[in-house]
Amino acid sequence: MGVLLRIALRNLVEHKGKTLIIGSIVALAVVVLVVGNAMMDTARTGIERAFINNYTGNIMISGLAEGNISLFGVQSVGALEQTPVIPEFNEINDHLAGDPQIAATTTQISGFGFMRAEDDRIEGLENSAFTVLFGIDPSSYREMFDNLELIEGAYLEPGTEGVMLSTDRVDDLQKAAVRGLEDAGLEEEEYEIHAGDDIRVVSGLSQGLPRIRVVPLIGIYEMTGISEGVGAELISYIDAQTLRALLGLSLGAGSEITLDYEQTELLDRAEAGGGDTLEEEFFSTDPFGDDMFADSVIAEAPERLVDFENLEGLLALDNTPDETDEREAPAEIDAGTIWHYFLARVENPRRTDQVVTELNEWFISQGISAQAGNWEMAAGPFATTADVIRTVFNIAILIIGVVAVIIIMNTMVLSVMERTSEIGTMRALGAQRGFVWRMFMVETLVITSLFGLIGVATGLGIIGILHLIGVPATNTFLTILFAGPELKPVASAISVLGSLVIVSVIGILAHLYPVSVALKIQPIKAIQTE
Repeated sequence: MGVLLRIALRNLVEHKGKTLIIGSIVALAVVVLVVGNAMMDTARTGIERAFINNYTGNIMISGLAEGNISLFGVQSVGALEQTPVIPEFNEINDHLAGDPQIAATTTQISGFGFMRAEDDRIEGLENSAFTVLFGIDPSSYREMFDNLELIEGAYLEPGTEGVMLSTDRVDDLQKAAVRGLEDAGLEEEEYEIHAGDDIRVVSGLSQGLPRIRVVPLIGIYEMTGISEGVGAELISYIDAQTLRALLGLSLGAGSEITLDYEQTELLDRAEAGGGDTLEEEFFSTDPFGDDMFADSVIAEAPERLVDFENLEGLLALDNTPDETDEREAPAEIDAGTIWHYFLARVENPRRTDQVVTELNEWFISQGISAQAGNWEMAAGPFATTADVIRTVFNIAILIIGVVAVIIIMNTMVLSVMERTSEIGTMRALGAQRGFVWRMFMVETLVITSLFGLIGVATGLGIIGILHLIGVPATNTFLTILFAGPELKPVASAISVLGSLVIVSVIGILAHLYPVSVALKIQPIKAIQTE
């Protein structure tokens, strides 16, 4: 081996031009691999950490659905599938409580809706703000995800009705309110929303039957340890009972919500005037006061028209007239059995996949139509985005690798052809084919190792600079990918070693054809070649 190494070093020095060409390609490939993998790994780690610490925990448990289910609902192609509630809630809850591998659990309901300030002067869906609604159990949720910095007001408390908004949502609501006042012919430069104000929340628009609630703004917060890149600015925390009503879920026996006079006025008029009055009142206005259901729409979809009793049952409301403006807290939910998700933290995060497998096996053995998944399942499209980007990057690297093999191969063909006489002399003196193969392989490994290390050093230097200055996310896509407004890449030892192995394999593959061509030449003819 020592002889082969000395011969390889001598040959590389004698053919400096070819060595530099091949070495430069190798070094460049290593730089791309090291820097690219560092950015992809850091981005994925950031998304994973953000979701586990702030949204999903290590494990999410849900009911079964035809589409892929995540913390943001069911992603089904061509249809909007309703998120299933957890079956056999008490059995699952008891099982999780008795599992020593589970450190903490909480429950959640998810939905989507629109919000605006509850102001008679503001009307129209366009003067509202979209939001992702998380209905939570305040006590257990805060124990798992203590990530809210209260700016104004208070936290949600068990048994209270209300909503908590991020500062971004409040800003959007204030801007929407200004637009609404302008539409009403009122000139207002600004509109302020504070804790204690009423917020109108509307959901169910995608199902053709909007459900409306007016709830107090309990608190305004900023989320710590997470950025808008993973949707933090869109989320609003609302009491679970109100969200059940907004989503049309049963509130359970004995639970009710008492509305004020303004909220029940529509239903009161409908009850007094009959079904025609209800249809006229309900389908002539949208949840925010504008025309939403035209006569043509009603004519084409008469099944949407419901009588008073059906509407009252669907909204799950107590329609007792009350001309006072007092809001009563909702009754305690029946054991909290109507939820979309269990979220759990595990004692040992490295055993997450094993715990998920054990839970799914238990569901099957008990005949429970539920499923458990890790944070990637819970994160849904956010985790998928990172995976797609990594796949695209790997495909790009594969293409670059093929191009590198071709370039290195062509360069080595020229180098080997120039050394045909040398190869023939060695063969004439008794060198076997295997010796010649090993000689060129050692040369290739020397080049890839030497210039690969140069590429690693260069790549680590670039990563160090990028880590210091940060890579800014210049658009929403990059913000999601980076899990924040900037990315500070960090290289891993596995990524660096993997890059060296990849370029070494590329070099070895590239030298096979040129050497095989040279070895096919008869030694006597090779000696005669100039």
